[in-house]
Amino acid sequence: MRNLALSILLLFSTFANAANVIKYPDRAERLRIGGEVSVLYDIDESGKTGNVRLISESPQYVFNRSVSKQIYLWRYPEGSPQKDVPLKIIFKAN
Repeated sequence: MRNLALSILLLFSTFANAANVIKYPDRAERLRIGGEVSVLYDIDESGKTGNVRLISESPQYVFNRSVSKQIYLWRYPEGSPQKDVPLKIIFKAN
């Protein structure tokens, strides 16, 4: 029974983290703008993300709003709160 519960938890963790992706902002993609964004965010006890802070962005004011909104929608397994989780996102224009 314990192995089944562990398997279900691992399966849920995989799906929860698989949904945590950043989509290229539509406008930046259409204009073929590349760049990078560095953020810090927190994960609370219930697995919700919050307190998203922009550390750096290049070029400025292109990706910040979209990245912040997307990170706020992320979910993680409950019971593993974290503070100041770093994330660097690189957008490459084609």
